[in-house]
Amino acid sequence: MRSVLAVVVVAVCSRAQSGDFDIQACVAQFPECLDILSSGEEEQQETLAVQLLQSWLQRTEAQGDGDAELLQSLRREAFARLQGLASAASAKPSLALGVGQVLHSFFFWGLSESDSKAWPKGPSAEVMYAALQLHELALQHAGCDSPEVPREAFLLQKCPWRWRFVLLLGSELGLHLATGLQDFGGASSQFRRTADHVSILLQLPFFRDLGEQAPMRFNQNWDYFPDAQHWPIWPRESWPSFGGFLEEHYGTFRASLEALLAADPDGLKFGSAARFQSGLTPRNLDWSRLKLIHGGGESELCQLPFMKESCRLLSQRPEIGPRCGTFLSGASLARLLPGAELKPHFGTHPRLTVHLGLRTPVGASLTVGGEEVFWKEGRSVVFDDTYMHKVRHRGDEARYVLVAWFCHPCDLGWRQDQGEAWQGENPLPPWCGSGGPGFHDPPVPGYGESV
Repeated sequence: MRSVLAVVVVAVCSRAQSGDFDIQACVAQFPECLDILSSGEEEQQETLAVQLLQSWLQRTEAQGDGDAELLQSLRREAFARLQGLASAASAKPSLALGVGQVLHSFFFWGLSESDSKAWPKGPSAEVMYAALQLHELALQHAGCDSPEVPREAFLLQKCPWRWRFVLLLGSELGLHLATGLQDFGGASSQFRRTADHVSILLQLPFFRDLGEQAPMRFNQNWDYFPDAQHWPIWPRESWPSFGGFLEEHYGTFRASLEALLAADPDGLKFGSAARFQSGLTPRNLDWSRLKLIHGGGESELCQLPFMKESCRLLSQRPEIGPRCGTFLSGASLARLLPGAELKPHFGTHPRLTVHLGLRTPVGASLTVGGEEVFWKEGRSVVFDDTYMHKVRHRGDEARYVLVAWFCHPCDLGWRQDQGEAWQGENPLPPWCGSGGPGFHDPPVPGYGESV
């Protein structure tokens, strides 16, 4: 059934991209259009709804690109349609996950103009609450709240991911009500609601061995490496060698960045990249990254004379790029503008992340699993991005880091790919326990992929 569903989704979305499929008309006729496309199969409808709604919003944003007035009008129309679909989800729960996801992806900051020069006013409590209710409904619809669901079915339905998303939305809504809106009564009620979710979660066989934890401390790397030690911000004494390597060559990476900024003083390269990296921030320009190393090797940026040495150093590392293979493995230069916020999110693939501070003005911070850290020039921050994390810049100058997503040191499949000689020089760290197969052999097929 799942292979048939995959074919249906790919075919529909391919037709949507080519223009042969009127996705806007289909969404306007939800849920009837879903019934037709899935031949009435309830099991297919949830994934179809997620894919179609994501494609619809992406096309809507692209249609308004470069015209702020048109984009705002299109977003208002889309938001109104989503509100209607959210109301319909109680009777048609296969809609809940798709509507909840696009509310979080495209409207977390409300209907603020993405090109506005005004500083962000924080997330929308209305959207967060609606998205939370929908994710709660989707969790129940999938049976993820039942201890009777077999482990394989629990994983195939991506129940751990669903639970983590409910905890993310609940935790952040409570914090925003308390600190942003100073609605302490509402915040207290929301925190109790989230605590109730944790109590239910810990009664499920999959999570039972974890014990009491704060809602934002449930990371997805645990699913891949269950007997390893995990930290939101990794202590220096447990760092993989990659973190120290970046610090050792800070001077080279900093020189490459300074040369790039001198050659492009208006930041056009970062600005161009930002057009395709929207969603995490209220304004497209707030955060952007320029790829240096990716799964295929070096990027075009590495051909610039002042970038070659940095790219050479990064290319020789087995933790990133073609020698790693995990999702998004690679390295980039990342810019964060003053006043920016990156909404809370978490990764789903077995990997770690490192930031090397290059230009780190006062006021910019990263929060992972409830732990806040401030970047420093020449210093690495190694963290687990499968914990809930977010970024905020309260300063008045742009922050620049070298960011890399790299293979988890407990990933046995990746370690074996490096050969016996490398493994002899780099034994499995004791805090890995027995390790795990990692991205080569996930808990179930497609486990780290989006629902």
